[in-house]
Amino acid sequence: MVVHELVSTEEIFTEELKQGYHVLLRKYETVNVRVSDAGCIQEMEHGNEDVVEVVFDPGNEYSLVQLGSYTFENEKPSLLEVQQTILKHHRDIFKGAISA
Repeated sequence: MVVHELVSTEEIFTEELKQGYHVLLRKYETVNVRVSDAGCIQEMEHGNEDVVEVVFDPGNEYSLVQLGSYTFENEKPSLLEVQQTILKHHRDIFKGAISA
């Protein structure tokens, strides 16, 4: 079983999106956990995973709506990779500040 623990969240593209839309880069620490027959827990290996999420905040408390979640082949996606992915799937929410 792989356990994901949120380490940090960074908000990116705040100026380029319509009001209420956000692009978040979330860094997770991943741990592969195995439970043995004796009830012992053993951590096998661990690493980091970066996930980019596009969310909309309608303005109500605790009401973020996830529009998309993306992982990349590289551990940490380049800014260009993130831009291309977000533009491909969410072009309508950009004001044109980022070109494809």
